[in-house]
Amino acid sequence: MRYYEWTANSEGNCVVRDFKVRGWEDEFKLLWRLEEGRPLRESEWDAEAVAYWAEDAPLTDLPFTVPDFVLLSPRLKELLESLGLGPEVQFLPIRVIGEKSGREVGVYYVANFLRRIPCLDLEHSIYGRYGDHPEDFRVFPEKIGQIRHVLKAVLRQEAIGDAWLFRVDEWEYIVVIHEEVKRAMEEAEITGCWYQELEVV
Repeated sequence: MRYYEWTANSEGNCVVRDFKVRGWEDEFKLLWRLEEGRPLRESEWDAEAVAYWAEDAPLTDLPFTVPDFVLLSPRLKELLESLGLGPEVQFLPIRVIGEKSGREVGVYYVANFLRRIPCLDLEHSIYGRYGDHPEDFRVFPEKIGQIRHVLKAVLRQEAIGDAWLFRVDEWEYIVVIHEEVKRAMEEAEITGCWYQELEVV
């Protein structure tokens, strides 16, 4: 089985930014909350949430976002649901508005991935930890020993099991999809995606 890191393509993609979600005035706090892999309560999400499309390129199914939310088009949401992955994702509706025209173009969905799997193979991956540099002990004392960056992620098949969509628990910035999900996206001509095959042992 093959697995891929999946994210929005940063080249030639449209840009959606300035996420306005009442109760989350700091976009990065919302981003960090979504990386936890826990569902948001209804009271934690703003039904009137909006984000702004820069109108620099046509809207894609997976726009490049600032900050790095995962924003899904309705048809990408439907595709994931058709693959039986609806329970793995909380789809948080957000209205997308043209930044220049002021025209509302429709509802997209901020994805909250609900599955985090501790599957990073620490023997074969290339990564660094806080504490590798002397200044870490002064600047980041509370993070000593935690993973600081991952240059090459190698995953453990045994830990992944039958999962098709998840975050890597040790480095939650990586969203992983099974090859069948990638194939379905390509066959449906889902736009805006970037894939990087991951080594699995």
